[in-house]
Amino acid sequence: MLDCALIIVDHEGRVEYRNRHASALLKGGRAGLGLARGAVTAKVHALREQLMDAIQRACATEQRTSAVCVPEPGVSPDLWPRMVVAPVVNSGSINERRAAIWILNTEPQLPDENLLAALFRLSRAEARLAIGLLKGLSAAECAVHSGVGIATIRSQLHSIFSKTGVRRQAQLVALLSRVPVLRTGSSR
Repeated sequence: MLDCALIIVDHEGRVEYRNRHASALLKGGRAGLGLARGAVTAKVHALREQLMDAIQRACATEQRTSAVCVPEPGVSPDLWPRMVVAPVVNSGSINERRAAIWILNTEPQLPDENLLAALFRLSRAEARLAIGLLKGLSAAECAVHSGVGIATIRSQLHSIFSKTGVRRQAQLVALLSRVPVLRTGSSR
């Protein structure tokens, strides 16, 4: 159910746990990360040093949380994966300490249309419109993608506002962005 990748490492960066998002990310080499001899590593030398420094700070006596940004060539900076490295086990010797690496922004996740429809009693068309708005599309772009007129989109939007209890599109997007990324049984 976790929307982001999570890796638990020891003080040397050896992976002790990774969720399925992290496994896919490490296997595919996305976010500039990979595995080398059981330890998390980065493709770029400067990032590798930055990541190991953050892991060692999290496992050291000062127990500091660090943020690491992963620049990707050809990708807009607002989409670069970002990591938070935080202490997990903070007692005992350095060999017993662990750090958690949360990898954020790896792939934007959207709630399922069926889930939105069930939560807010939306029609299929309204749920598709809601997903489009969450993707950052304008009402006009949603109309083009749906093959309907802007008046139809405005009508659907008004209906969504009524069903969700919001008054503006920004409020709607804020509300829908808090819906967990779960899949209903019928969406497979």
